[in-house]
Amino acid sequence: MKKTILIFSALLITAFSFAQKKELRTAEKALKKGNTVEAKDMLSSISSTIESADAKYKAQYYYLKGKTYQDLADKGMDADASLKIAGEAYNKLIAFEKEQKEFKYTKQAGPNLQTMISKMVDKAIKAQNAKDYAKASDLLHLAYTLQPENKDFLYYAASNSISGKDYDKALKYYEMLKDAEYTGERTQYFAVNVATGKKEPFNDKTVRDISVKAKSHIKPTQEKSKSRLPEIVKNISWIYTNHVGDNEKALKAVEDAIAVSPDDPSLLLTKGNIYYKMGDTAKFKEIMKEIITKNPNDVDSYYNIGVISAENGDVEEARAAYEKVLELDPGYINAGINLSKTYLDEASDVVDKMNELGSSSADNKKFEEYQEQQTALYRKSLVILEGLIESVPDDVSILKQLKGLYSFLGEDDKFKKVKAKLVELGQ
Repeated sequence: MKKTILIFSALLITAFSFAQKKELRTAEKALKKGNTVEAKDMLSSISSTIESADAKYKAQYYYLKGKTYQDLADKGMDADASLKIAGEAYNKLIAFEKEQKEFKYTKQAGPNLQTMISKMVDKAIKAQNAKDYAKASDLLHLAYTLQPENKDFLYYAASNSISGKDYDKALKYYEMLKDAEYTGERTQYFAVNVATGKKEPFNDKTVRDISVKAKSHIKPTQEKSKSRLPEIVKNISWIYTNHVGDNEKALKAVEDAIAVSPDDPSLLLTKGNIYYKMGDTAKFKEIMKEIITKNPNDVDSYYNIGVISAENGDVEEARAAYEKVLELDPGYINAGINLSKTYLDEASDVVDKMNELGSSSADNKKFEEYQEQQTALYRKSLVILEGLIESVPDDVSILKQLKGLYSFLGEDDKFKKVKAKLVELGQ
């Protein structure tokens, strides 16, 4: 009885193999004739038994399925879904043949898969240019699922989701990138074109080196591209803070990124901004000082310290910070305006004191002292604004401030010149 069962099983497997072989041959012939739907139906009829098929039939099935759905996509028949099924089939084939150490169909499937991915990317670019960010994101994510080692696709899918304001999807993709410690960094190759004298990029080192050997280019160099991790974490923290409303998760994302790139000041800035939004200005200022420790010439951090110090009433620290900004970057207009404003605000406080005085001789004497202080403060503000206007001669807000100061200080010629300039600018 046992022997009979074994014989029956063998016959059953043989029958299955024969049916699979026949259907695969029929599907292959249909494909060659362009009868893609017929090929699809043939393959569907054996899909439930293919896992038990011989290795050679299984590989052929995956290849034909990929080719069939690729043709369906090319004919516009449920294109996106067909592309996905085709890609999955090709990937299964490539993995299966790699396991079997047999690459009969991989030689054809590999290029087909790349062609499909290229078409997806082209369609994504067109969708992005048409501002159809949702479609662009879906296509790029599909490309990523078909080629998961290329996380650039996932990065651009996330970027399009941000542009399309699909923050939940963007957050999901950015979290995947962060967890994978994706940076997008790559080595870029350059050389100077002898004919033009300009530095030119090359797709790879080999082509660059050949050009240098051919003496069409000189001075070969290479540079590491900027990491995308800070941007990714910045967007994660922004979504958690502004869309999800979870500052703790925003901070966790930044802390994780800082652990990977501890010397990146932009990550510290993102962390500081979260504390600022939480109202913890002391922690914000502390982080700005940490950034300055790592980069003593970081003018933005000095500027931020100035703003926070001014908000907290520490005028002298604010002035010192703004002055440091202008020392490092004389063209930093906002720092100059804010520094000027600290003297105007102090002068305003002096005016309030003057208005509280009575008419006694002591009060009159005090009034004169306050008036001298007011004038001195206005002149300090004036010096700063005059330095700024040289960089931005058409800045209306600065010109109006100068006009008022010149009027108060009795500098008539300068007053008339600034007034004429404002008229020229339609003010």
